[in-house]
Amino acid sequence: MSQPGMSKPSEKPIVLQNGLILCFPGISDPIPHTRTLISGGSIIEINSFQEPTPDNSRVIDCSNCLIMPGLVNCHVHAAMSLFRGLADDIPLRTWLEQYIFPSEARHVSPEMVRLGTTLSAIEMALSGITTFADAYFFMEESAQATLDVGLRATIAQGILDLPTPDTGMKCSWKDRVSEFLQRFPSDSLISPALFCHSPYLCGSDTFRSAFEISQTQGIKLFSHVSETKTEIDEIYKLYGLSPFEWLDSLGILGENFVAVHGVHLSEKDCRILMDTSLGLIHCPESNMKLASGSARINDLLQMGVKVGLGTDSPASNNNLDFFEEMRSASLLAKLSSNNTEALNARQTLFMASTQGARILGLENVIGTLVPGKQADIVIVDLDQPHLTPLYDPVSQIVYCAKASDVRDVLVSGRVIVRNRDICTVSYQDVRRRVIQLAGKIGADSGKRLFQEG
Repeated sequence: MSQPGMSKPSEKPIVLQNGLILCFPGISDPIPHTRTLISGGSIIEINSFQEPTPDNSRVIDCSNCLIMPGLVNCHVHAAMSLFRGLADDIPLRTWLEQYIFPSEARHVSPEMVRLGTTLSAIEMALSGITTFADAYFFMEESAQATLDVGLRATIAQGILDLPTPDTGMKCSWKDRVSEFLQRFPSDSLISPALFCHSPYLCGSDTFRSAFEISQTQGIKLFSHVSETKTEIDEIYKLYGLSPFEWLDSLGILGENFVAVHGVHLSEKDCRILMDTSLGLIHCPESNMKLASGSARINDLLQMGVKVGLGTDSPASNNNLDFFEEMRSASLLAKLSSNNTEALNARQTLFMASTQGARILGLENVIGTLVPGKQADIVIVDLDQPHLTPLYDPVSQIVYCAKASDVRDVLVSGRVIVRNRDICTVSYQDVRRRVIQLAGKIGADSGKRLFQEG
């Protein structure tokens, strides 16, 4: 398995000039920027006055822009972009059991996963997301789609105690995981992981076995945990414990474990999160849309729990605009705690970048802009009416900026987005194929598709 941070270098050095630069989100403030040199996929010099510019280098003028680390979306089901808008405004379990699971049974295939993930990867790149953690089925295809677009990702194979689109009735999840790990592409931009869907769809043997595999392979284990009150009640009836108490009793919680949502937490649950040093992923817009509740983010941060930010799926959010996600996270924390100081702009941007990298085990590769790290960089156009005047760039990024303000994106020194256009794949070709497949999905669900290919 390849190691993070060794992706294919760009063909020639890149020089970023002018503008502002934010090297340490949540820790330092932006400063005036002179010149940053990128070569071989890595940052060579930051804010250097050294001249001359290397021969044959590509110069990108960043005047009136902010240069910052790429954003890290720690939880998404990328292929579900093809179910976006298929069923909305209904409870989570109803949404899953009456709409999503039946549609997945009919339509999820390797081709669908690759196409849906490609669409989401394009959307994420245009939103300044350079790294994401994905979880679904046929995840070798997600890995290929990620490489096609040129993003960095942790790709988790989904595990349930029910037949899934890639196991059916004849294949066990262990066989599927083994196949996934054997087929996983060898590229340092991507790393494999496992995803046990939730305590209500995976039993103790499944969690323990998945944990053992993750430990042996040295990979992350993800799970939805304590997302809804219904889940809390169901697990308590089964085990007399909360979901986090039950998982802790299995001995599987630790830095290798990444829990998603964590909306309904007792004081004991919070202590478990703190003591086990696991990562928790906050998905505020999905939680709001599905009326799951508001997580105790401010309390968890004060306890030192590692909290990252995720969009959840494009079918339950329903977009992958990470600037919108940051704004929602901060405003929801203030509303739910009745505290204007809760989850301030700097804390939010830290969660969306540096902390997300730490949770995914990439803190030595990305998350800050320092020489030696990979050049995963976002350039935000500040010359916008909604970003004017600019007294506090960090505040403006969290409370005012939009995905459409992202001008350029680099991943491992490769230009993925330039002047708001995706550079690596043809969006029009992807759109045409998405609409063809969406027509079939919509017809089977009784939904009219209001688009033409």
